[in-house]
Amino acid sequence: MFTLLMLPTMFSESARWSADVHHAMVPAAWKRLVQSWEPDPESLGYAATVPGSWIVYVLWPLTAVALAVIVVRRRDV
Repeated sequence: MFTLLMLPTMFSESARWSADVHHAMVPAAWKRLVQSWEPDPESLGYAATVPGSWIVYVLWPLTAVALAVIVVRRRDV
């Protein structure tokens, strides 16, 4: 829960590494996908891309399912 809600607010788009982490989060991907205009090319931040946002939406559920399978298989019954 912390990763999805609080962690994205700790990263900005001003530095490249921080923008990369920020754009890998679901809220930032959603924000980019619902934006109907292109980002200002003269802005000081690094903008997310639409294909990158779709990749985030594909990878988060796949990662969650993979972790769930690993945890269930290794769980002591």
